[in-house]
Amino acid sequence: MGSSKRFGARYGNRIRKNVDEAEAEDENFERVSAGIWKNKETGEIVTGGAYKPDTGANQLMKKALKTDGEIEELEEAKEELGVDE
Repeated sequence: MGSSKRFGARYGNRIRKNVDEAEAEDENFERVSAGIWKNKETGEIVTGGAYKPDTGANQLMKKALKTDGEIEELEEAKEELGVDE
């Protein structure tokens, strides 16, 4: 255990392990509190996950938008071919 030693025996192993990983994972960010992260270089405060600064939501959104564009292309192709479902 790293910095979570300050909790002693409280909160359980898993929570203390998550806190340790969160506080040691990204060198550019410092965890201020659950979901609040501060960039060490710029001082900018951002929101993120409770234990990680990046939740992956940005990647999921990009993937969803890409899929949405593909669906539109498929619909256009169906119209051109005159295919009915």
